[in-house]
Amino acid sequence: MEYIGKRISIKRTESELSIVILSLINKLKSRFLFLWFILWSISGIIVLSQYFIMHDPNTKTAIIVWMGFWAYFEYKIFHAYLWRKSGKEKIKINDKKLLYKRDVSGRGKIKTYEIDFIKDLRLIEPKENSFMEDLNNSYWVIGGEKLTFDYYGKEIKFGLQLDEADAKALLKLIMKEIKR
Repeated sequence: MEYIGKRISIKRTESELSIVILSLINKLKSRFLFLWFILWSISGIIVLSQYFIMHDPNTKTAIIVWMGFWAYFEYKIFHAYLWRKSGKEKIKINDKKLLYKRDVSGRGKIKTYEIDFIKDLRLIEPKENSFMEDLNNSYWVIGGEKLTFDYYGKEIKFGLQLDEADAKALLKLIMKEIKR
């Protein structure tokens, strides 16, 4: 097994190239993310308990709406925590296909792309002074893709939160393998 960056490992066989990109791990931030999850869960339980005490139908409706938002963010926080704990991106390139999977504890959907239809593999240019760019690159979300390609008119992104040197090395490796 070879390493081409801090978090990228590759394994080559005669017919296939396998690439694994580990998630970015910061122990202190992971603890804060877990604490956020616990506190968010407690707040949801407290608000839900108030639903059974209230008699005003408008207040009950407001609690139900709030619980919908709460449940969505509960899922997002938990998913981000699991990604940081055991997430990885897996890429396999063989003669005719590129297989991509965001793996969390052995789970994830494999997406298949035919190499003949992959167009314009490139680095994603960062936008300066962009709030959304900063948010996507933060530790608290699963985002910040650094590489992309066009596939049947759709933009496919991968390479979560890689630094610039690792992203360039990965791009060079994938382009070389696709041209083979």
